[in-house]
Amino acid sequence: MLALTPRAGETMRTAEELRVDHAGAESNTCVGLARLGHRVAWISRLGTDAAGDRILDALRAESVDTRWVDRDPLRPTGVMLKEPGEGVRYYRTGSAASAMGPEILDGVPVRDARAVLVTGVTALIGPQPHAAALALLDAARGLRIVDPNLRDGLWGSDRRVELIRPLIERCTLLLAGAAELEIVRGTPSRKPREVVIRGVSVVGALANGTWHEAPIQRHAVVDAIGAGDAFNAGYISARLRGQSIDEALRAGIRCGEAVTASPSDTAGFPHFD
Repeated sequence: MLALTPRAGETMRTAEELRVDHAGAESNTCVGLARLGHRVAWISRLGTDAAGDRILDALRAESVDTRWVDRDPLRPTGVMLKEPGEGVRYYRTGSAASAMGPEILDGVPVRDARAVLVTGVTALIGPQPHAAALALLDAARGLRIVDPNLRDGLWGSDRRVELIRPLIERCTLLLAGAAELEIVRGTPSRKPREVVIRGVSVVGALANGTWHEAPIQRHAVVDAIGAGDAFNAGYISARLRGQSIDEALRAGIRCGEAVTASPSDTAGFPHFD
């Protein structure tokens, strides 16, 4: 999405100028993984508008492969407004991405990927994106990663448990906030091999019957939005490099903390070097 944010100390109501940026759970994680040295592709749909052009330019500048991004001449690119201290408001109804179905995966070598990621935002913006999310996980043969990323104000927000649980049942790595996990908890037909829980003061992971955890050291926070996506990127990167769960938790914490120092979802994300 295009993301519009007031300057520090201002609100959407009073600001005379807004910061123009890009945002989105999957694309944020893609940027983080690319900065950490991984080959990454983002699959989605954008409008044939200036907002879509800007997003593609920004992601390509981050070395994110966008060859499988469709452009829709009839529907606009989605928009997100950030309200400091209040959260975000989405304008996704009727957007290009809200009409993205399983056909978006035609020609994409999903089976060859070491890992795929989809979040609940995709599943909640429309019935076709929900079907695309399931198709992605069904086609994958590598690590299948899901972040519930529950959000209000979307097409499927009122049916979040019904829509998100099938994703969880298909994943091998679940990355979730503690509150989100409480909402979608249940007895899935298939359980993830690895479950990571992001709490307020600690993050933990359960794998092979063993619990791991690490404390979060919070410093001055400019904007906490995007910190979960940054944590995900750091954790995934460490695991793909063969590092231990404890090392991955610490990597995720460092990346999440770095992003909170900036009003952008991705600007503060560290580079591998």
